Amino acid sequence: MRNYSILLWGVAGSIGIAIVFYLVQSLGMQSWTGPFYFISTKWYFVLPLIVGFGIQMSLFRAIHLKAKQGGGAVVASGGVSTTAMIACCMHNFVSLLPILGLTAMATFFSVYQDYVFGFSILFVVGGILYMWRKYNKLHTCCKDLNK
Repeated sequence: MRNYSILLWGVAGSIGIAIVFYLVQSLGMQSWTGPFYFISTKWYFVLPLIVGFGIQMSLFRAIHLKAKQGGGAVVASGGVSTTAMIACCMHNFVSLLPILGLTAMATFFSVYQDYVFGFSILFVVGGILYMWRKYNKLHTCCKDLNK
């Protein structure tokens, strides 16, 4: 049952971040269909972020379960993925940002969107590697406790 819950957390995380991404895009584009076009043209950036967040959620759940078994504490976050995906959508708020005094930020995200996506993917991969190392360290520690 525990392995099943790990998979569910990953799937739920992927679906959740996809919904957040869609809603932020819809709000910025002021269109319910615009995000579908954006995702279809930038799928090679969006898909790794969605899948990466799901993997992070699975690892978070695995670390949590392992920590409960061994008495450790859980320290992990998928906040980088969420922030990265929202940052990638900021170019859609170009018309609103000058009102808020954030013209430079709107311009930056409009011009450098692909670079922001690329760095976001690197951060997601880094987060996965970090969480994987934490899981393995906790797994090794729990094995030693069970001997």
